[in-house]
Amino acid sequence: MPVSHPSNRPGIIFITHAAPEDNQFALWLSSKLAMAGYRVWVDRNRLRGGHDFWDEIERVLREEAVKQVVVFTQHIRKPGVKKELALGEVMKRKLGDPNFMIGIRNDESDFGDAPPELLRSNILDAFPNWHDCLKELLDALDQYGVPRDASPDARLLTSIVEAREDGRRFVIPTPEAALTNWFPIEPPPRIRYFRFDGLQNHMQAWRRECRVPHVDQGRLTGTFLDRDAFLAASSFEVTMTEAYDLPFKEFVDGSMIGPYGDRQSARKDIANLLRQHFDKAASDRGLLPFEFANGDTGWFFPDGLVPGNKVVCQAPDGRRIRRSVSGRFKALRWHLCLVAKPRIWPSLVYRLHANIVLSMDGRTPMPGEKTHSRRRRLTRSWWNDVWRDRLLAGMSFLAGGADALIVCVGEASFRVSTWPLLAELPVSYEAIDQPLPSEEDEEGNIVPNADLDDRSDDLDEAADAGGAREAGEAS
Repeated sequence: MPVSHPSNRPGIIFITHAAPEDNQFALWLSSKLAMAGYRVWVDRNRLRGGHDFWDEIERVLREEAVKQVVVFTQHIRKPGVKKELALGEVMKRKLGDPNFMIGIRNDESDFGDAPPELLRSNILDAFPNWHDCLKELLDALDQYGVPRDASPDARLLTSIVEAREDGRRFVIPTPEAALTNWFPIEPPPRIRYFRFDGLQNHMQAWRRECRVPHVDQGRLTGTFLDRDAFLAASSFEVTMTEAYDLPFKEFVDGSMIGPYGDRQSARKDIANLLRQHFDKAASDRGLLPFEFANGDTGWFFPDGLVPGNKVVCQAPDGRRIRRSVSGRFKALRWHLCLVAKPRIWPSLVYRLHANIVLSMDGRTPMPGEKTHSRRRRLTRSWWNDVWRDRLLAGMSFLAGGADALIVCVGEASFRVSTWPLLAELPVSYEAIDQPLPSEEDEEGNIVPNADLDDRSDDLDEAADAGGAREAGEAS
């Protein structure tokens, strides 16, 4: 028997999805429901690549929606989607409708990885064929008594089509060379594995005091350094013999992998050593470590490390880059943070990301869980060129203004370019939107513009100061 919906609500089906990753499916689903006569609401501004309007989203969910269709993919934990899920859970209880939320899976995500709001419901499956979910969804809406018109709403369909076309207009058939965040590495010549002689506790003490990057493999220790430089890297005296001296290229391609039985294990050692060398280079230049919630370690610029907290350099294309690496944001200090991840294939590179760390005193980072919304608000007016130039400025600083960072490994060295790889693209994006207002002054201070504020960001001064006090107590 059909379940009646609240008579005082207009009967809207609200589509929750992650943008831009799930836009195409959301558009397709919206058009199918509209053609079936249902009234559908999907955030058109989000589909067009803009910021969502939370006030409108909240109004529709609270006052008009009778069902919330949730597109479940690996992107479902994006902040905007999580907010809509939380509000949907509230409305499910308020309306007394256990079937208010209808989940639809649209990628290879495990059903068990669905958010808690969907776990107790029957999640429909649209992967790999979108149409597979449609009959079940229409049957469910009919069973739940969701009202529909005898014919499609022409204005609604027009709006959906326009949203789809708006998304396409961003792409134009003009080739473009785009900068990546992959910084090429000219590798060290060799990797060596040394076998420790003598007692195991002597070996362990030596390793604890070792001041250079190394990897352990039983009684073997691997490094890019030659024997004399490696022996001098710890204050403990031990004897060791060279077990393997392998050319870097052959070690990576698997033709000479020394103590390993497979190439993958050998490559893990290479990536580990390269990560350690980047960390050491950043530390030697005065950057400070910060561990993010996902376990990644980044290196941030404390106040005073760079004169005026601003890096000035010149890119190989002739552009003069002048970017702040720290500054003020409300009651806090912000700091540029570099996260480097070595990649072996398809090219030997550091994949470099820029992030933001917040502090109260200019060098003691606040815990990440205390600062997520603040970091997001701080960077709201930073477009891609801002992030790009800060990455380039950070690498230039590490290299001392040279065109490459030279990493010494004993008698030898390896190089990391300060200019990333280029990607030749057959199409480009047309910048037709007005840029957001800049909020950064010459000293790197962020002066918030009320037009970019979001009440959900919780950015009041008292909260900032309170979070900083908690961070100080925890440390």
